Amino acid sequence: MDATTLGAGPKLKPQLKGTLRPIKDRVLAYNMNFGERKTKGGIIITSDDGQERGIRSRWCQVYAKGPTNKDDYEVGDWIYVDHGRWSRGVMLDEPELGKIEVRLIDTKDVLLMSKEQPEDGVIGTNTDLSQPTIDPSSFVREE
Repeated sequence: MDATTLGAGPKLKPQLKGTLRPIKDRVLAYNMNFGERKTKGGIIITSDDGQERGIRSRWCQVYAKGPTNKDDYEVGDWIYVDHGRWSRGVMLDEPELGKIEVRLIDTKDVLLMSKEQPEDGVIGTNTDLSQPTIDPSSFVREE
């Protein structure tokens, strides 16, 4: 008996052609990075997908939002999703984007959003904490 018939073979992803639309407040995303990453010093860290050290939050791009989703991000924006809070991928042959892998995202686990593509694959970037990035007075309600 062949090992692939027992489920030990390659994982096959469903293949669809056309467009997908999520229902209710669901979000579909693509461009999720599971590949290798690079440190600021240039050291390449191989793909960690499926391994314990691969459990980390990831950036992805919004493909579509359901009709009742009122979150601030729009189609095309980048969202940062808590680790593992997405479905397995579906390969989609999309008329405008070509072949992409689309995943269903848990909307309650979207942590951040960005209009531009963030540097997800770079480790060890320095952050300047000497200046506040948010004015604390913006949180005070004037009455």
